Amino acid sequence: MSKKKCAMLIMNELFHPATDTARLDTSKVENHILTVQNPEQAIALARQLKEQGFGAIEVCGAFGEQLAREMYLATDCTIPVGYVTIPEDQLKQAFAFWKEDM
Repeated sequence: MSKKKCAMLIMNELFHPATDTARLDTSKVENHILTVQNPEQAIALARQLKEQGFGAIEVCGAFGEQLAREMYLATDCTIPVGYVTIPEDQLKQAFAFWKEDM
């Protein structure tokens, strides 16, 4: 029986998607950490992951609900795309942290 394949995507224009990756395996799941620089790459990667037999995609907070939905549609609605959210009472702290990186 082959392992299930899951991808976690993070997005930042400074990433180098060809080399900025990691893989963490368990006995039953291949967990791939992948990077993209922009939404267009994210949508294209979602299509590739479908062709490679992935069954789940999780994305960081930089993606948001709309891009996660576009990625889901790009897989012909075959791979669920979960996205990170931040509770409303923590938004100020999160924006302050990420603002420093922009």
